[in-house]
Order: sequence, then structure tokens, then C-alpha cells
Amino acid sequence: MKLHRLLFYLFLFTLPFQTRILLNADQSYVSWYFDYHLAIFLYLTDIILVACFTSWLIFDRPSFTKLVQSRLFLLCLGLVSLIIVTLFHVKHVELGWYGTFKWLEFLGIILYIRETFNETLSFKASAWILFIGALLQAGLGWAQFHMQHMVGLGWLGEYIAPLGTAGLSTIETISGKVIRAYGTMPHPNILGAFLILGLILGLFFVSQETSDQKKAKIRHFALEGVLIVILIGIFTSFSRMAWLASGISIISFMGFFWLRDQKRKVGFLLFIVLVSCVTIFLLYNSSFESRIYNPDPRSVTDREFFNDKGVEIIKKFPILGVGVGNYTVAQQDLFHMQPWQYQPPHNIFIFTAAELGVLGLGLFIMILYEIFSKLKNIFSDPLVFSLTLLGILFLALGQMDHYFVTIQQGRLMFGVVLGMLAALPNINNKSQITNDTQELH
Repeated sequence: MKLHRLLFYLFLFTLPFQTRILLNADQSYVSWYFDYHLAIFLYLTDIILVACFTSWLIFDRPSFTKLVQSRLFLLCLGLVSLIIVTLFHVKHVELGWYGTFKWLEFLGIILYIRETFNETLSFKASAWILFIGALLQAGLGWAQFHMQHMVGLGWLGEYIAPLGTAGLSTIETISGKVIRAYGTMPHPNILGAFLILGLILGLFFVSQETSDQKKAKIRHFALEGVLIVILIGIFTSFSRMAWLASGISIISFMGFFWLRDQKRKVGFLLFIVLVSCVTIFLLYNSSFESRIYNPDPRSVTDREFFNDKGVEIIKKFPILGVGVGNYTVAQQDLFHMQPWQYQPPHNIFIFTAAELGVLGLGLFIMILYEIFSKLKNIFSDPLVFSLTLLGILFLALGQMDHYFVTIQQGRLMFGVVLGMLAALPNINNKSQITNDTQELH
């Protein structure tokens, strides 16, 4: 196996970890409040990813001529060029360069996967790594929820502040506030999104057939157990959008299996849902009722507030935005708010337009369109169906939160999903070439 592929698989395994070094501690605060979006971090995943890209470029030497002929590459190049242009009018250049590096990582992941994933094995190996990662995160989140504090994996970036700390994600129950599960993520909502990724990849594995009956039974029970743990992990994140996405995922796969006349697999999913729901009802009924029937209205009003501020900034800086990495800086200049209120819009498109202007938003949307428009056989191929569902759900989640373009773990998992979607035509093209060759002989 090539070095860059080994490094990429290592990157996928470490993707959920927050192992990092804070490089500008003095400039990362708004008054007393630590603001993630003013911080500059060096992550373990940054180092692995740069090593992966470097080894790919040095040892594989991808054809630049072929890349230039790709519309997706040209769109990515156009977006990077625009991002660099915005650096000329930013207030904090160091945050601008950091933001530029993060966009380069995001786009680099998409192009790397698109250029190197040429066979189904690459997709399946990556899916297994992420699926196992989701199992570990779900188990960790479940343990955190029971213990109501950290497990002790600080070296992997696990951090849960003590109860009562400003900014800590909790739910209000009849017995008081309860801390939501974090895993090794910076927020429970991001944990929920990562577990949705694991859930859908697990459902993809359910769709796979094997002729060995003994292996099939072992695989059946293993998938059953892991999917139940992941579903309970999604519950303990208390991300209502993740709850909704998990329901949509399971219903979508039930429909997919029904259309393919795989009734046994529909029953398999019903059993998993039944066991998960019974477990949640028996162990966490009061917490579930509190989250459903006593929702915190601030989760809606705050999102509206943050989005309105983003729209105001777009109106003030419509063409090039406030500049890459400088959204929070611009907020401080324009608005007088509480320290914790200096947050990005909870919508990836509003945030992109505010930071990079309508030109940047347009290029970002064109990149997404270029990726999704190439998809074929969505309802006949389990891999295409699974990744398309993931892409659609991530875009939907991105209308209610910003982490897919602002926070390390969210940005990386979004890039991986988009990269896999962009690489799917490689399999179809390879199959077509093989068929044409066989016909010639």
C-alpha cells in the first residue's frame, strides 16, 4: 500500500480527535470568554494530512495537465484565489492565513479523494475506519453521559468543562441540568453529525451480501450491536437535528431495501430501532421527555440572532465579505454584544457569504453543484445511495449550524464526504472501460 494512502487512513482514524496545540492563547479571548473562532490551533490531523498530501505529490506525481482539465479543480482554484484576494482587506492577517490554510485543507481533501479513489476497496476501507471511529465515539459519549464528566482521554482532546461553566452544553431535567455527550468533539452537535456519518456507513454495510453463511451471521450480529450503540450515542448527544437525521437515514434505507425486495433487511433495521428505543425509554425516559417537551427556546432565537448578524454583515460587505478568518473580528467592530454572542451564523451559506462575499458563496455553491450533478445510479447502487444521503443530510444540517465550515472536525468530515461523492464517477468510468475492453476481446 502506498504511503499517502496509509497516512490518509491514519487521518480518518484520528479525524474525531481534538489533539492540538493552541498557538495564540493571548488573542483568543473576548473579555473573559474563550472564543474558538479567534484561536489558531495546530492539530494532529493537520500534520497527518499535510504529510499525506506531500507524499502523494512527491511519490505519485499526479498529472497537473489532467487536473487543469477538471472543472472541479478549476472551481477550487478559483475559490482559493478569491480567498487570497480577501486577505488584502482583513484586519487580522494571521487569522486570515489560518483561515486560508483551513480552506486549502478542506478543498485538498476533496481533490485528493477524487484523484486517488479509483476502486471500491478504497471507499470500503475508509468507510470501515470511520464506522469503527463512530463506535468508539458513541461508546465514549455514552460513558460521559452516565458519569457526567470526562473519562480521562485528554490526550485525545476530550474536554468537558465542569457543570455550571459558561458555554457548557446541557439539558434541563426535573433533577437539574445534565451534561450532553461530547466524545472527543468540541460540541455535542458535532458528535451527533459524526455519529450520523457512522450510522449511514453502517447501514451501507448492512446492504452488502456475503456468500459465506457463517461469516454472514457473525457480521449480522456485529453490525446489529454496533448500530445499536451508535444510535444510543446519537441519543446522548441530545442533538435534535441528529435525532431527526438518524430517523431519516433509517427510513430511507428501509425504503431502499424494500424497493430492492430485501424484506429481511427491513426487519433487521426494525429490530435495531426497537432495541435502541426500548433501551432509551428504560434508561433515559425523563431526559428524553425533557428534551422533547421542555425545549430551550434560546436554541431557536439564538440561531435567528446569529443569522441576522450574518445577513447584516453581508449587506455591508456584499462582494468580498469581511475577509477569510475575520468574521468574529468584524463582529467586534460592528456590534456591541455579550462576549459569548460573537459567534458565526448558524448556516454555512450565510457564513460563507459574510466572510467571502457573494463571489465566494457563488464559487462554493458551484463546487457543490459540480460534485452532486455527476452522481448516477443513486437508487440502484448502495454505495452511491449511502454517500448521496450523507451529502444531502450534511447540507441540511449545515442550514442549522456552522461547524461544517468553521470547526476542524466538522470541516474535515464534510470534506471527506464531498471527496467521496466526487470520486464516485471514477468507479463508473473504470467499470465502463473494463466492459468496453471485454467487448473488444
